[in-house]
Amino acid sequence: MDLLLLTSILSSLSIFVLIVGVAQLRSGSEVSERLNSSMMSDSVHPLSFQEVELARPFSERVLLPLVQRLSRLIGWIWPENRLKALQLKLLMAGNPGRLRAIDFIGVRMLTGGGLLGMAVLYGYLTSYPLTFTSMAMLAALGFCGFFLPDVWLSRQISRRQADVTNSLPDALDMLVITSEAGLSFESGLQEIMSKWDNELSREFARVLRDIGMGQSRRHALNGFSDRTGVPDVQSFVAALNQAEELGVSIGRVLRAQSEDMRVRRRQRAYEKANQAPVKIMFPLVFLIFPAIFAVLLGPAVPQLIAFGG
Repeated sequence: MDLLLLTSILSSLSIFVLIVGVAQLRSGSEVSERLNSSMMSDSVHPLSFQEVELARPFSERVLLPLVQRLSRLIGWIWPENRLKALQLKLLMAGNPGRLRAIDFIGVRMLTGGGLLGMAVLYGYLTSYPLTFTSMAMLAALGFCGFFLPDVWLSRQISRRQADVTNSLPDALDMLVITSEAGLSFESGLQEIMSKWDNELSREFARVLRDIGMGQSRRHALNGFSDRTGVPDVQSFVAALNQAEELGVSIGRVLRAQSEDMRVRRRQRAYEKANQAPVKIMFPLVFLIFPAIFAVLLGPAVPQLIAFGG
């Protein structure tokens, strides 16, 4: 009886192993068939080099190589300190398009040459006379086109700094809450990253990434201060570094910084409110007052002309 029971158990196990093996073999054959079919389809319709190039965006195929060639033409004569200052501006703007300083110089040359070429083409098509005045206008247009990307870059820096400045007080309030809840400074930054999606949260993500790669907290925060260029951030980073040196509780420092940032935000709001009457004066004088004078004095002008005649 025992031998019969053992034989039946072994037979059942053998059948189970056989079924599992067949299933695994079948699934492996199905995977191999899918791989073979995909390889056959790729071999039947291989992508040519031209199709691969056309699949890339226009900016990567045409604009970026042109910018790099232009930057190589003039980059070797550009001062090193100017390149470092321009690279810092690109970092403060959030590194748009992952451009290097030398590439941004190529963008300058491209915009300046493009505007100049369009002006020359327009003059050629309209047979505009080539005089000293037209040459000066062409030179001024090329000069403006060369520095037009700087205007755009300055606007990007101002927009990003305003976003960071407006988000910093709320972020400090969140850090105070997380520190009082027993979390570390890095965990508080992680909470901000998980709840917000703005320039400040992305900068905090980079701070955490720098710390994770082995940098000290001081070095990572100093990099955060340099990349933003915001006075409030510089004050916040200096306070944290000083607290770390002196061994002061970081929760107390964060609470003091949070109160200070809220006061500064309130003062900036009052300042902008006080600037509003001065800014309104220009559209009033140049746009609204002339229309009012035309409405009020317009009917009297024909009578004055008739009386004078």
